[in-house]
Amino acid sequence: MKIALGNRRQLLLWGGLCVVLLLFLVRMQSRPAAAPTPTAAPSRAATTVSGEDERPTASRPRGGREEKKMSPDEVPIFTTRELDSPGSRPPPGGRNIFDFRAPTLPPPPTPTPAPPPPPMCGDPRFLGPCPPPPPTPTPTPPEISFKFIGTFGAKESPIAVLLQGSEVVNAHEGEVVFGRFILRKINYESIDVGFVGPWKETRRVGLTP
Repeated sequence: MKIALGNRRQLLLWGGLCVVLLLFLVRMQSRPAAAPTPTAAPSRAATTVSGEDERPTASRPRGGREEKKMSPDEVPIFTTRELDSPGSRPPPGGRNIFDFRAPTLPPPPTPTPAPPPPPMCGDPRFLGPCPPPPPTPTPTPPEISFKFIGTFGAKESPIAVLLQGSEVVNAHEGEVVFGRFILRKINYESIDVGFVGPWKETRRVGLTP
């Protein structure tokens, strides 16, 4: 009877251990994989023999290209002129947009000289005979200075009444009045006046009310 009880206890113990082991295996499979441990940074001993520090292997550009080395002669020189305000430095090209002063205008182009006038008669450069002088212009006739104020007399031989200032003159057709005018024709409300001299024209003077 004691042997049966011992076997039963051993079976229960082994069954409990199997259950615990099974739960442990299930739990281990359900856990996420652990992140890989980052590699340590390269040591200082990875520098070149020449003594110049190089960038770590992880920070080098891809493609196998190395950084271009710059010689001391290629380093730009920094002067005190770089400390000036933008308005005092000339722009590299064109006008500075921060300079509010009026730009300097370019000088105007040189005007083209006018061509010399053509040679006149009597000039040594003039070729050929001189043209004849133009005719003397005919002077204009004098202005009519009197007024026609009316007529009287017979219809076949009317008499015109003329007024110049305070002087009143009665004249027939064909008479010279005021020393410079010729009474060519007497109409009902006007007269035709000619001029003493080379003029052939005639002017009409209306009746003055």
